[in-house]
Amino acid sequence: MNKVMIFDLDDTLYDQLSGFEYAYYRHFGDTEIGVERLYRHFRLYSEELFEATQTGALSLADMHIIRITRAVADFDIELPEEKARAFQRDYEYAQQHIALSPTMIEMLQYLVRNDVKLGLLTNGESDRQRAKMKALGLNQYIPESNMFVSAELHMSKPDPAIFETVGKQLEVDSSEPYFIGDHFDNDIFGAMQVGWKTIWFNRRNRPQTDTTKHPTKTVMTEKALFEVVQNIIEGA
Repeated sequence: MNKVMIFDLDDTLYDQLSGFEYAYYRHFGDTEIGVERLYRHFRLYSEELFEATQTGALSLADMHIIRITRAVADFDIELPEEKARAFQRDYEYAQQHIALSPTMIEMLQYLVRNDVKLGLLTNGESDRQRAKMKALGLNQYIPESNMFVSAELHMSKPDPAIFETVGKQLEVDSSEPYFIGDHFDNDIFGAMQVGWKTIWFNRRNRPQTDTTKHPTKTVMTEKALFEVVQNIIEGA
């Protein structure tokens, strides 16, 4: 039986902090917040506001302004809307120049050589997520037909239905796939609900939100992820 591996995108296949750093140093480099600290707050508000963008209660443009405004407010910085928009423009510019790390390229090449069926499932708006996939050159490794964006499916992780839909599209049995993602609730718990095996790539050393649920594997670095993937493929 061929192995099946389905990846999340942001902060899984690439380090999302790399794009955030550019905007951070242009706008907040003279503060003492620290890029990783602000990024954690930025991601928190992104995740909190995401569902409202999916239901139409909040526009994507407004969400972009709110998340950075709230993130810096946590550090007692008041950010005018004009500066929040400038930050977002720089962040979007940086996202056009994201790249896979050498380790991730090597891992994906290894998976292709070993005939692993690859897929991708990401939450987000279609044009933005597709642009990231293009910038990363993911179609060299993952067929376009195997890359799925929540907005196009009109549902989002962790809804079990989105994992079931992707499984059907890829024509895989629920016992086959490994899902690899950075977000415990959206990626790991979501995939576990439909019987998929999981690799939690806890790149940011986040606390586990539900200690009664156990990922198949947990890793914290790209090197460790590659090693786990090799062990799975080679049956170790």
